[in-house]
Amino acid sequence: MDLKKGQTVHLTTGGMTCTVIEELGRGGQGTVYKVDLGGKKMALKWYHIPPDEKFYKNLQKNVDAGAPSDAFIWPEFLTVRENGSYGYVMKLRPSGYYEFGQYLLARHQMKSLSAIFAAAMKICNGFKLLHRYGYSYQDLNDGNFFIRPDDGDVLICDNDNVYPQGEKSGIMGKARYMAPEIVAGGIPDKYSDRYSLSILLFMLIYLNHPLEGARVAACPCMTEGNEKKFYGSEALFIYDSQNNTNLPVRGVHTNVIRRWPAFPKLLRDTFIDQLSQEKLKNPTTRMVEQEWEKVIAKVRDTLVICPKCRQETFVDGSQTTGKCVECGAQFDITRRLVMGDRSMVLTPGTCLFIDMDNKPDIKVQTSSTGEMMLQNVSTSSWNVETPSGKIRQVNVNDCLPTRPGLKISFGTSIEGAPNAKAEVK
Repeated sequence: MDLKKGQTVHLTTGGMTCTVIEELGRGGQGTVYKVDLGGKKMALKWYHIPPDEKFYKNLQKNVDAGAPSDAFIWPEFLTVRENGSYGYVMKLRPSGYYEFGQYLLARHQMKSLSAIFAAAMKICNGFKLLHRYGYSYQDLNDGNFFIRPDDGDVLICDNDNVYPQGEKSGIMGKARYMAPEIVAGGIPDKYSDRYSLSILLFMLIYLNHPLEGARVAACPCMTEGNEKKFYGSEALFIYDSQNNTNLPVRGVHTNVIRRWPAFPKLLRDTFIDQLSQEKLKNPTTRMVEQEWEKVIAKVRDTLVICPKCRQETFVDGSQTTGKCVECGAQFDITRRLVMGDRSMVLTPGTCLFIDMDNKPDIKVQTSSTGEMMLQNVSTSSWNVETPSGKIRQVNVNDCLPTRPGLKISFGTSIEGAPNAKAEVK
C-alpha cells in the first residue's frame, strides 16, 4: 500500500513517529519517501510486500548495532507494522552523488583519476568494516553505490539486505555481480562479497564488466540459462592468462580496451589473479579488503601531476623518467618518499596519501628557488630527523625540503604500522 502525503508512520523507538512529505522514488522492493522526523528530513523505505519476520528482526538488530562506517546509509529507525507492511528510516542521500550505474552509462563522469581511486578505497574500507562487524552484504551490485564525481566520496545504500555472516537473507543479488557459487545456488557470505567487490572495482576503473567479452558479445539472447553459464559455471575473465576465448571485442568493449594498458601493471596483475579460475572456483582464496586497499595505495603512489601540463599521469616506479600521457613531456621521477614497500613519486602539485582515509597528508610544492618541498596538509605535526641526526618538527601547513636522507615520523597509524615513517630518497 502506498503512503500518502501527511500520513503519520509510527516507529518502534520510544513512541516516535515520522510524517510523509513526498515520494522520492520506487523500485521492485519498495518505495522511498522523504519524511519529517522531529524536524529533521530523512528517508523512509516502505516495502510493497513486507518481508518475513526474520527479515524484520534482522532489520531491528542492524538499527540497534549502528552503521559499520559513515560510508553506509544505514537503517536508523524501524517502523511498526501497520497498513499491511512496514519500513525503515535512514538518512537522505545528499545532492551531488550519482548512482554508480550512471557512470557506466556515461551519463556522469568522474572528475579525475584521483577521484576514481578515492572511490575504490572508500568502497574497500566500507566492506572491510562491514565484515569485521560479522556481516555479509549479500546483494552487492552497481545500484548500491552513489559516488560524488568531484572527489570520489561514496555512499553505500540498500543496507536492509545486510545479514550476519552465514545467514541467508533470501535476496540472492544480480547475476552479473553474484559469485559463481551463488549463481549455482549457494548462500551469500563474505567470500561472495569479495568476488562482487572485485567485479565492482574493475567496472569502476575500466568501465566494462570483466566477464563480458567475445563470448557474451556473440550470445544472441541473454536467457536465464546463459546467465548461469557466463556468470556461473563457465565464468571466464576477459583477460584470463590461460584462456583467450573471451577477449574484449573492438567496437564493443571500447572502454576496457583503451584503459587496460593505460593503468599500472600492478593493477592488471591483481585483477588477472583475483578473476582467475582458481579464485572464481575457490572462494576462500579471494583477496581480503585490506589487501585491495594496499594495492590501491601503491597504484595511487604512481599517479602524479605532470610538471609541464599539470594533468594527472601514471609513471612507472621502476624507471627514472616519466612520460605524460596527456602532453608527452618527459620528466624526472627519481625523487621519492619511501615508506615500507611503497615508493611515492614526487612531482610538483602531486598529493600523497600516507594512510587509507582518502585525505591527502602531503602536497608537493615548489619553493621560490625552485626546490621541491613537502607541505604538511595532514592534521598533525611531523617529527623529522636529518641525515646528521638533528630532530625538527614540521607543523601543519609548514613545508620540508625534499632532501635525500630526511626521515619523517608522521605521528599517525595505519594498518600494520603503529607510527608511519618514511624517508626521502
